[in-house]
Amino acid sequence: MKRIIVPIDFSRYSENAFYSAAKIASKGDATITCLNVIQSDLDWANLSTSEKIKNQEILALEAEAKDKLKKFVATHKIKNTPIEAVVEIGVPYQVLTDLAHKQNADLIVIGAYGKNREPGKFVGSTTQKVFRNAHCPVLAVKNIVDGRAMKKLVFASLFNEISKPAFVRLKPFIKSIRTVVYFLYVNTPENFIDTGKAEERMSEYAYGQEELLIHRHIYNHEEVEKGIIAFAEKEKAGIIAIASNLRKSNSAYQIGVTDTVLYKSEIPVLSVKFE
Repeated sequence: MKRIIVPIDFSRYSENAFYSAAKIASKGDATITCLNVIQSDLDWANLSTSEKIKNQEILALEAEAKDKLKKFVATHKIKNTPIEAVVEIGVPYQVLTDLAHKQNADLIVIGAYGKNREPGKFVGSTTQKVFRNAHCPVLAVKNIVDGRAMKKLVFASLFNEISKPAFVRLKPFIKSIRTVVYFLYVNTPENFIDTGKAEERMSEYAYGQEELLIHRHIYNHEEVEKGIIAFAEKEKAGIIAIASNLRKSNSAYQIGVTDTVLYKSEIPVLSVKFE
């Protein structure tokens, strides 16, 4: 892994995301980009200098953010890990996903709740939108990732051929942190298949991945999301990775499964989207 992006809003949640990214970066030679976004619906990048000057309030917020982010980076130095500071103006999820694409990021690490979290709210709307629009894996954390627990990663999927590109995209992360992978098929009454078929799907999925240590598990539960969480907690996994897409299909989990698992679990959730 070469590049990890962390959105920073100076909340405790974003600081937890930063320290989590630092633990992951320390496993290899990744650079961390700390991004702060000044919220605005203006197409700031395409405004002329004269038009920007008219928006003195935004310019003042930008100057303040640059100073705060510079201090944040200075007080959060990580040995042998380069850290860059970037301040942009725009819609947060768009700026973040655009920067990830521009920098060819391998991973986004985001705090599960932002500065203005409302009690009882599902998950932050920015996090949900990043899940749906990022082209790289997105790790959402509520607390700092446990370095020892990272040694176990649960990968939940229906293990159909359509979702296999998601696992391929996840491999650099898996290899970087040198984790053991637990393939998990949750059998529910609504989407039940026999054990032999589930094992066959996972075996086919694992074909060609011999350099990884993969265990295969089938877990019975009434609900997919609760089954994923129950299994991960039983195995004391450090990360739950879910392959999902935006389209409703019997061949893959929808992105809403990822949202629900993140909401209901304290375990960091890694979203791997595929088309």
